[in-house]
Amino acid sequence: MKTANRLPSFVAVPADIIDKHLKTASGVYLKVILYVLRANGIEIPAISAALGLPERDVEEALHYWCSAGILPEEEVSAAIAKGRKPEPQPPVLESPEAMSAADFQAAAGREEVKFLLTTAEKLLGRPLSSTEQKGYVFFLEEYGLPADVIVMAIDFCCMHDRGNYRYIAKMLAGWHEEGINTHPLAEEYIRNQSQRIGREAEVIEAFGLGKRGLTTANRKCIAHWYQDLGFNIEMIRMAYERTVDQIGQVSFPYINKILENWHALGLKTPEEVLTGDTPKKGKNGKTFGQGGTSYDLQAFDRQGFDLPDLDDHS
Repeated sequence: MKTANRLPSFVAVPADIIDKHLKTASGVYLKVILYVLRANGIEIPAISAALGLPERDVEEALHYWCSAGILPEEEVSAAIAKGRKPEPQPPVLESPEAMSAADFQAAAGREEVKFLLTTAEKLLGRPLSSTEQKGYVFFLEEYGLPADVIVMAIDFCCMHDRGNYRYIAKMLAGWHEEGINTHPLAEEYIRNQSQRIGREAEVIEAFGLGKRGLTTANRKCIAHWYQDLGFNIEMIRMAYERTVDQIGQVSFPYINKILENWHALGLKTPEEVLTGDTPKKGKNGKTFGQGGTSYDLQAFDRQGFDLPDLDDHS
């Protein structure tokens, strides 16, 4: 009588994962890649449920393995796009007929409405569709957003190549919910968003990310580095260079740990870092900073590159 086969099933693991990433990749990253290899596919909700991880952490791990050349970029991008839940649309998008033709015609004769629609067409560089006309007047009449505030939103979106009506309407609905209904409040929002976009562009260029883009977790890290830690791009670039020297990959959590260590040590300039946190080799080959274990790879592994619970500055 034959005994049942009790040997475990096996999963083929690319040699590069063991040779180049076993020591430096976080526990979360390793869990995700092992699950993907076992499932022979990328389904973000399934990975999230199986591993008990937030979907944004799964996306972060997929980006890591994509940049490492383990996973194909097109499949990762497709999985992320498929996994994201559709965002609720503002009422005007679901019901463009919410404003009747008679109500629209009655409002269209007012100078404020003429200014709004004429200026919107100039900013967009094209005639407005009927849905757009009714939509902008709907925000003016029903949401109580002043014409100049709506124009500021359209202008901001156009400046960043987001002149799509759905995007503009979503932004206006958000302004309504947040109480951004005056010229000064809209100016403050635009100033903050422009600053955020500029900082993210600096980091993308400094890290050589190209078309890879940023995850939500990446954006939180960047906001944390600039706003909470008070670092500029020169210091962030220096942390990036040390990260690549140590682990051979771009890792936002690793960069975050280095910058937080520098902040704790009171190091604010590259010169201070060079004298106050010079990497030194220990007996076991680990690299330590003068003020602490900034580069303790085993400690990073144990922590799984956990990030602090940051407020969403985006």
